[in-house]
Order: sequence, then C-alpha cells, then structure tokens
Amino acid sequence: MALSEKAERGRGFLRKLDRWVGVPLLLLLSLFHQKRAKPQYFQSVGICVFAAIGDALLASSLIADIKKALPDIKITIFATQANKVAFDLLEAYDDLVLVPITNPWAAIQQLREHPVDILIDTSQWSRIGALVAGLSVAGWTIGFETKGQKRHYLYDFAVKHSAKDHELSNFGMLLEPLGIKASFMPPIAVSRILGPSCLKIKQPYLVLHPWASGNHFELREWPQSRWVELAQKLAYAGYGLVISGGPGDQDRAQDLCNQIARTSPGELLSLAGKASLLDAAAYLKSAAAVVSVNTGTMHLASLLGVPLVALHGPTNPDRWGPNYPGRADQHKNIILGPAKQEGGAYLNLGFEYPANPVYLMDRISVEAVISALRKFSINIA
Repeated sequence: MALSEKAERGRGFLRKLDRWVGVPLLLLLSLFHQKRAKPQYFQSVGICVFAAIGDALLASSLIADIKKALPDIKITIFATQANKVAFDLLEAYDDLVLVPITNPWAAIQQLREHPVDILIDTSQWSRIGALVAGLSVAGWTIGFETKGQKRHYLYDFAVKHSAKDHELSNFGMLLEPLGIKASFMPPIAVSRILGPSCLKIKQPYLVLHPWASGNHFELREWPQSRWVELAQKLAYAGYGLVISGGPGDQDRAQDLCNQIARTSPGELLSLAGKASLLDAAAYLKSAAAVVSVNTGTMHLASLLGVPLVALHGPTNPDRWGPNYPGRADQHKNIILGPAKQEGGAYLNLGFEYPANPVYLMDRISVEAVISALRKFSINIA
C-alpha cells in the first residue's frame, strides 16, 4: 500500500534514524569518496525530489531552467509515491522514476538502475537524499550544504543553503555549478488543466484548504470553528464553497462540510479524496479566491495566479510563503499570521519546533481573513 504524504512525512522514527544513522554513515563513506571534476560534456540530468508536494512544485523550477539552457538534455525526475501527483501538473521533463524513499537500500538501487551524467539532490536537510545521491552511479552530483545538518560530504559540489532566502532562490542556486541562470518559476502545464465546463459548482465560488501535512501538521492548521464561521459569511454573501484536500483529509473534510451545511445556504462541494491534483487545479484556477494554510495547495494556487489569502503560524513566509522572488503579481497574495516578533514564523526547514510549542493559528481572526478577501473584490457584508 502506498504511503500518503502525511504518512511519508510524519514518521518520527524514520526522522530519528535519518539523523542518528545517516550522519555517521555519510561521514564514514566520505573517507572513501574522492570529489570529481564537473564533466565537460553531459547528456542527462537527474533531479531528486523527495519532499512534499509544495516543495516538489518549487523544486520543479529547475526543469524549465535546464531545458531552456540545454534543450537537448534528457531530464529524469526521481520522485516519491507521496509527491508523484505534482508531476502531473508539470512539463518539460522526460522521465519520472518513483523512489521508495522510506526504504533506503531499495531507493539507492532504483537510482543505480537509472544512471545519469549529472544528479541534483534538492533535499535540504534529510541525510537519505544525500546518501541515495552519493551511492548512485551518477557521473557528478550536486546538493545542499545545510547548516547543522551534516549531510553534504558525498556530493561532488555542495551548494550552501540559505536560511534567509526564499526556498525557490535556494533551489535556483543548485544550477550555478552548471553555469545555468535560474529564472525561478516552475513549469506548470496550464494546458493540462480543464476549463470551467468541467466544474460541478457554479461560479462565483471560493476554495478553502484547511489541511496541513508533515511534522506537527496540527500546529499549522486554523481552528475548524473559524473555517465554519468564514464559510457561513461567504455562503450568505452568495458564494459557493469548495473544500479541497487529499485522501487523508476526507473524513475531516466531510465533518467540516456537515458543520457548514447545517447553518449555511448555497452550494458546497468537497474534493478531499475525490479529485486528482489536476482536477483540484481546475477548481483553483477558476475560483474567485482561495484561502489556504501553508501547504502544496497554497503554492499551486499562487502559481496559477489565483487571488490567495495564505494563513501562516509557525512557518516562516519569507522562506516558504507564496510571494516568490522576482515575481510581478505578488499583489494577488495576502499573507496573514503572527510575525517573528510575535512568536510566529520560526520554521526554517520545517521541524524546528520547541519542546512545548504554542499554538499560534488562532491569532488569525475571521475578520482579518474577510478584510483580506475584500481587497480582492470579494463582497462580504
């Protein structure tokens, strides 16, 4: 049975194993690894994308930039069961290979069966990505040297990861060793997204995405009572509502829909567990606006240029928010949540929670979300 994104990202034992076994193993193997010079000629590039859907969408920016600079290069994406759906929305790569990342030795074998001349590992902190890349048979490897993570010893070229820059900028830095300038924007295949005629709800409507994933996902979710209150106000203003989510969110999404339906008029549709990412993208693209916590859906909505209210608590929006470097339409994104000086925005790589983390998302009021939506001409009394 395939792991869901929540299962693949939320396994505490695997994270501990990654650190306490991965670090000494990488150090040991580095004693036998001699860094190689960049090949003058290469025909294939592999990109390891072992993180969540949102990270996968951002890391895919490498695809477009490589193809633009080197149109004849073959690009192979090494993805996981949990993020493979992201690549249904992307174009310009040649092959997609699924890697069983929770089984390190099987993952290494999978890469060895698909050799490439250049291998780029987009992992920022996990040792498994570095180990898989280092033990592949790639001709030359590139990856991050992330402060405090001790993971870069087997790469032929290590790029310093910045805790100050947006992660899209960090991904772009992985191309510098190849002499390729990053343009930063992921290659979303808009032509694959169906038009409004496929939708099962009348316009205008808003998409609400309440669900987060990964470590301590509950600390990055807005209180359900506030989603209900927001939905009621939108419904009485004449807007239809779409609740998005993955298969793991289906039960909670149904419960939320039941609560909204008890007191709210109008159309209400849940996509959780019922729609592919391509189908969900169609609803996002045609929405009057989207309200989402920080997750892959938030990034997809932003990349599609939909008016977006992004709810942040512990996640640092400067690092992981929807306002991407060099983008002209950032006015379509409004970020709400406590700033660093208010105790929020402290997550850099995603796991830096204190021993007893304080729940912060309840500091975002329904009134603040409504005020933000009004800036997008969403008419709410």
